[in-house]
Amino acid sequence: MLNIRKGEEKLVSLLMAYSFFMGGATALFYTVVASSFLVSFDRLILPQVYIVGGVFIYMVGLGVTRLQKRMAFNKLAERMLLFLIVSISAFLVTYHLTGSKWVFFVLFIWNRVFVLVNGVTFWAVVVKLFNFQQSKRLSSLINTGEVFSSVIMYLAVPALVKIVPTDSLLVVAVVFLIICGVFLKKIHQNFVTPEAFKTETKNDTIDKQAAPQVDPTYYRNIFLLALLPVFALFYVEYIFFAESRLIFPDKESLATFLGFFFGISAILEFFIKTFLYNKLIAKFGVRFGILILPLSLVFSFSVSVIYGLGYDTAAIFFACVALSRFFMSAIRKAISEPAYQTLYQPIPARFRLNVQGRIEGRAKAMGGLIAGALLLVLVNVLDLHALPLSALFLGVALIWTLVSILSQRSYKKIVREKEFHFPVRKKKSDEGIRSHVASDKPFDTLVNQVFSNNETERVEAAYGLGGSSRFLSYKYLIPLLQDESPVVRKAAIYTAGELKRPELWPFLMEQMEIDRYFSVSFRALVKSGAPLLKYIEKSFLSNNENRDRQLHLLKIVEEIGNADAIRFLRRNIENPNRFVKEKVLDALRNLQYTCNSTERSYLLNELEEHLKTFAWLLAAQSDLSADYEPETPLMQNLEKEKQRIIFKAFTVLEIVFGNRFHAVTLLRGEQATDARDYLTEITDLLLPENVKTKVLPYLDSDSPEEMFRRYNDIFPQVKLPVDERLKDIVNKDYTRISRWTKAVAIKELKHFPAESVTPILVSNGVSRSKVISETAFYVLRIVNPARFRSVLEVMTKEKDVFHLQIMQPLERLATEEDLMVCKLRRLRATAGLARLLNGELQKILLNSEYFKAGEGDVLDLRKATGRTDISILVTYGKLLFSKAGIVSAGEIRSVNELKELGVAMIPNVLEETEFYIVEDYLLRDLRVLKEESQEVNESKPD
Repeated sequence: MLNIRKGEEKLVSLLMAYSFFMGGATALFYTVVASSFLVSFDRLILPQVYIVGGVFIYMVGLGVTRLQKRMAFNKLAERMLLFLIVSISAFLVTYHLTGSKWVFFVLFIWNRVFVLVNGVTFWAVVVKLFNFQQSKRLSSLINTGEVFSSVIMYLAVPALVKIVPTDSLLVVAVVFLIICGVFLKKIHQNFVTPEAFKTETKNDTIDKQAAPQVDPTYYRNIFLLALLPVFALFYVEYIFFAESRLIFPDKESLATFLGFFFGISAILEFFIKTFLYNKLIAKFGVRFGILILPLSLVFSFSVSVIYGLGYDTAAIFFACVALSRFFMSAIRKAISEPAYQTLYQPIPARFRLNVQGRIEGRAKAMGGLIAGALLLVLVNVLDLHALPLSALFLGVALIWTLVSILSQRSYKKIVREKEFHFPVRKKKSDEGIRSHVASDKPFDTLVNQVFSNNETERVEAAYGLGGSSRFLSYKYLIPLLQDESPVVRKAAIYTAGELKRPELWPFLMEQMEIDRYFSVSFRALVKSGAPLLKYIEKSFLSNNENRDRQLHLLKIVEEIGNADAIRFLRRNIENPNRFVKEKVLDALRNLQYTCNSTERSYLLNELEEHLKTFAWLLAAQSDLSADYEPETPLMQNLEKEKQRIIFKAFTVLEIVFGNRFHAVTLLRGEQATDARDYLTEITDLLLPENVKTKVLPYLDSDSPEEMFRRYNDIFPQVKLPVDERLKDIVNKDYTRISRWTKAVAIKELKHFPAESVTPILVSNGVSRSKVISETAFYVLRIVNPARFRSVLEVMTKEKDVFHLQIMQPLERLATEEDLMVCKLRRLRATAGLARLLNGELQKILLNSEYFKAGEGDVLDLRKATGRTDISILVTYGKLLFSKAGIVSAGEIRSVNELKELGVAMIPNVLEETEFYIVEDYLLRDLRVLKEESQEVNESKPD
């Protein structure tokens, strides 16, 4: 009911307890000091108190700002609270010894010290320990402790003053402050961890550092929004006190009235904070919290001025003034102040506390100082009374409303324009691939070299033909584009790209289908630019059945990236092939395209489908969580599926609503907290209600359980037993989840009865996906050997070579660790490969030579390592090479480098070891190895 989430209970309880006793101390102190001051001094001295108090608080604020640079925020808070306790105790002792009424003059100024200390203690903890959304959600709630105690104290004053001397109540306030100190120490000890200090900047130039980090317009607006409420508080308070003094002339009756008045205000404040604030902010946002107070004052002062002009300052006039003072108490504390605190959140965390300290100490002090100076002139010099003062304030309230409107606009602007540091994607190029000097040989000589047996001459011919001015020189590149030598073929591909001849495009397309030559062929085709698009469009339409070819073509279109490329991509937004469609959306996102109104409805339907799949994955995790730990392969695969789906959903959001949603890519890095807060806020600000309600559960849920509960309300899911949920995963549309996740789920079916799982195993065994077929037949062999043999016989009769090559080795398979799905898991666990997608890991798995050896074995790898540009990738175990030492799990060693060291490729196996002989081009394409000068650093699309 209170919107407190798991793990927040203890901190919220301590903060509420601190808030309770601080509220009680503040209520007692304010009531006693205000009534004693008003009885002891004439109302005309109030403006002078405001001026002196403003100057004093401004100086204290400057001191606090300096101390913030030199002292940890928790130590500063504790010492400021101690200063407050000691100073009030000293003033009490002085009053009881001397009886001087001037002690209450000073104590009346000390009211503002209470506010400053509360800002440095209570709000500093909120800013440091709560993120943006926690601050919005909990700030008002934890402050209800202060409201609740204020209600008790204010309403108790009328009874207490009949029993205890009014002045002695200040002793109770001091006791409450001491209890606050105990709670504050507990909060700091239990929750202020070393991480809380990482964003603090402590040096003498912090102001200069902070200045460029905060937009000047935004800083000015939040400065004014801190100044104006304090100005209004003093101004309205003066009119209220002056009118109250006329009606209640003695100390006891005035204290009784003030106690009742502020008690009733506190009761209403309590209900607003507890039951209305979160709903109002959730519904209307921060702009509501900023605007409600000035609008309320415009209303109350409009009524008071209109009534006063007609009937003078009679009882109704005082009621309107009292209503304004109620707004300054209840509405300001319950809604405006918590909403105002969220305005600090868009400021970089490194400078947030410093900016807050400057504003709390300076803006609020200046508000009191300006109010005092203005009242001094208006009351003491011009001798104005309540009615003209009210009329003047009505104008101020209107200006305040305008400032609030401008401020909420600048708040939106700073949230929308918040900058993040995205990883810079290295611009891919093929500079350096041409290591040969341009040939000056005659054209006929180069033609003869095309058919030479010497590889170097053919390479020279490939480069030389690019510099030839002969129109038909491109024809002689065609045999070189099919040369057996990778070096020659890459040189020919490079030259074909430089020539940009349409006649060579079909040959380059063919080369792009070969993994080894994909990167250089891709770059060669991209060089042709816009003229290539028409050819791509024809090729795209004629390759409907070749998904991989279509994905390659889309990647080229994205790389060209001009207006024609975007039009081509837009025509394929509704492509029936989901893989193609998602690649189109990725490309449009990367080109920062924003959709039109026609495409919007279709894309929003796509967004909903993605979020439905996300809700289904949450349900799957929920159903399986009792039997599977989070670190098990199945749960890890489901988590990766969730990440993949949510990125697809946010890709759609970027295309529909702009690239601000690209911050989702930062949710697992150092900027995760700021990125999540930012995304939540722009979701709240920018998205229509029907979209917002479906995106926010992902962004502001505190746990997977809460996220599942919230999504289950939007997209209801069926709760299934473990075996049925595993089958549900296996049967899920393959375009929605990967075959690797399906394979992991299939592997888990071995724990269930044969009669339950055999049909689904057989149906998946005949899949054309090797990993699914292998896993299904492996489990079938375990749970139902007879059915496995009968299927094997059928495959033999039908001469199904693909499935026979999978099934026959399974009869000899000793352990499931030799399955592809298990090898994939170990590859992902290898350092340097963890970031790769399943499809990228599959390239290594299927295009590399696999080895597994036991402890003590001696391997002869000379034949396997006879070619160049290959590496050894060890997933587990240790290999000992003479002259090179041990190659351990997670290492990738170049065979060329080992040979240069004079290593004989006959390693000793020190413990059971699994490793791969991998082509270097593959590791470079996947960015596992650094790019070499002769290669193009371009990865093949998934």
